[in-house]
Amino acid sequence: MRVSDLVAATGLSRPTADAVADDLIRLGWVTALDDEPGGAPKRGRPARRLAFRADAGYVLGMDIGEHKVRVAVADLRGTVAAEDVRVFEAALGGRERLAVCRRAIGGVLKAAGLRRTQLLATCVGCTGGMDADTGRVLFSGAFPDLSGVNLRTEFERSVPRPVLVENDCNLAVIAERWRGVAREVDDVICVLATERMGAGIVVAGQLVRGHAGAAGEMPFLGAYETHHGAEGIAELVRTRAAAVLTNGRAPRGADVRAWVATPQALAAGDPQGVDAEAVFRAAQAGDPLAAEIVEEALQGAGRAIVTMALVLNPELVVIGGGVANAGAVVTEPLRRLLEQMVRLPPRLEASPLAEHGVVYGAIRHALDDVERRALDRLHDPA
Repeated sequence: MRVSDLVAATGLSRPTADAVADDLIRLGWVTALDDEPGGAPKRGRPARRLAFRADAGYVLGMDIGEHKVRVAVADLRGTVAAEDVRVFEAALGGRERLAVCRRAIGGVLKAAGLRRTQLLATCVGCTGGMDADTGRVLFSGAFPDLSGVNLRTEFERSVPRPVLVENDCNLAVIAERWRGVAREVDDVICVLATERMGAGIVVAGQLVRGHAGAAGEMPFLGAYETHHGAEGIAELVRTRAAAVLTNGRAPRGADVRAWVATPQALAAGDPQGVDAEAVFRAAQAGDPLAAEIVEEALQGAGRAIVTMALVLNPELVVIGGGVANAGAVVTEPLRRLLEQMVRLPPRLEASPLAEHGVVYGAIRHALDDVERRALDRLHDPA
């Protein structure tokens, strides 16, 4: 970009645009390229060309779930340089899980060839209710024994400040509006439905956190059923498939002997080895009992989506998280339910970001903070 392009894009005067360019160069965000490539020398002041330096700094995004942590580091364009995923062993307590997260930070920086000092911001996403202002966990299945733990304080020991803390569903909806199916959509709900059910909500272009930061949590689902509360679709698929294998009884009285493909896909029919992804694959392949299990597991999610659609009237509902990879076997039953129950049904789409949605949202949230602070420095260089 030439300085003249900056003048045209911003409406600034040429001297002001030159001063801004000098400040950006001083901050290390821009490189000046004075020579016009392939052109003959011209009279007068040479046109100054500016090139954005995406490698002037990096941000780190983290997604802490109940079963694993995903960490990614990206440059200032949001291009991911490296990613690290680590699974929590079932017996780990909260302090041990924090240690796993710190090791994942070290692993991703090593994989990217970066130093901690190159990080300009970090955003930690976590399942459950978060106080974004203080960084304190209000409640979370990821840290059931560490009620009130301050994730900002914990991770400031491992990475430079600032450390932002946000609910995972909120970050997922931020990611959808950045790189997913909700670009240019101002009224959208993103439902994370893999292991637990929760929603990130944007109304009129504004993220809805609620009074205490817990908007979009769904324990109210337990009011409709005696056997579950806010369990996600994948968890319900897994538990129902295991019950079929254990008891030999299919949902809604179907004959388990008609279950053609799924037992072979589920660890040779071992209830302890049930894999929700295998059930989804079997349903996609046309297995009737697998499809029946998936549709039954969708009932709670469907009620939640219908309720939110009636209350908030969104343009779009996005199914996020790893369950989005199941595609039409999840989205089609939910679309049918919306069309039956909602007078003005929203569009419903599976997220193309799937299991990466939260960490991408964390990267975007961190980049927004870096940009805001950089602009503050431009306004007040001292």
